[in-house]
Amino acid sequence: MRVLIIASGGGHTGYGVAVAQHLHRKVDEITAVIPKNDEWSRELIKPYVDRVIEVPKPRLPGEGLYRVFTGLPRAVLESIWKIGKYDVVVATGSNHSLAPAVVAKLRGARLVAIESHDRFLSKGKTVSLLEKLGAIVAIHWGVQKDLYPNGIVGEPIVRKPKYSPMDKGYILVVGGFMGHKRLFDTFLELEYRNVVMQTGRIDPEKYRKPGWRVFRFDKDLDWWIAHASVVVGHNSTTILEAAVAYRKSIVIVPNPEWKDSASPAEAEILAYILGGRYVYELTPGTLAHAIEKARRYKNPPAFRFRSGAEILAEKILEMERR
Repeated sequence: MRVLIIASGGGHTGYGVAVAQHLHRKVDEITAVIPKNDEWSRELIKPYVDRVIEVPKPRLPGEGLYRVFTGLPRAVLESIWKIGKYDVVVATGSNHSLAPAVVAKLRGARLVAIESHDRFLSKGKTVSLLEKLGAIVAIHWGVQKDLYPNGIVGEPIVRKPKYSPMDKGYILVVGGFMGHKRLFDTFLELEYRNVVMQTGRIDPEKYRKPGWRVFRFDKDLDWWIAHASVVVGHNSTTILEAAVAYRKSIVIVPNPEWKDSASPAEAEILAYILGGRYVYELTPGTLAHAIEKARRYKNPPAFRFRSGAEILAEKILEMERR
């Protein structure tokens, strides 16, 4: 069996890595498709695949819709050139998944599309389109059956933990690839002395304080997650993995700059499912209150979930046996 996994950057790459971990050495070949020049995605997925190829991402977060029309033709051409014949293709969402998935399907692959873990009221554009093209949609929660009645899995699709969880007392603030400026600025007004902050594309220099460790990216962010007391960030895959894989108390603060992501209402639903705190009206007071409540909550319901990645990998293997 030959499998193509489209790891489309950021949290989408997290889904792809999670599935690859459970298919590794169980199929004949796994190829990963990542966005051009995305070294973070390459480093995460390359231990579990046979080769990695790059296809450009038509539109980055925050860019205008016109970028899809200018970038998509290039993505299609490179997909036609680089992608051969596979038995199954796993698309992880984002507009980057579209061209490689369609090309692979036209060449005979069965198509699986993973919806985002924070979609409860509306479908992601790419996954919705791939569903119309015949994709089997993998979901993280039973409640997402309202969007996808034929969805499979129903457990969170997260990577295997690299470390045993431990509480070293610091608050971990994660901004993902784009960063979360409002959250970072609000943190500056708090009196916490033991903070680790990952800023992404936002310059970290402004946020350096005594006792704080601040950086743009760390290839081993899992270490910081595993040893945090509380993890704070937007409704990202990192927050999902912190709660489910590392059993951390979380605080979710939606990022208003992410216009195409799940709505604040959906972020609140995610916080409820994971047993985390939710902050919409962001002020120093509301943030500090949420963090302290999270610190005292030692048994959130996220602890009970099974590995959706393992379930999805088994269903992919079953496709070969049919």
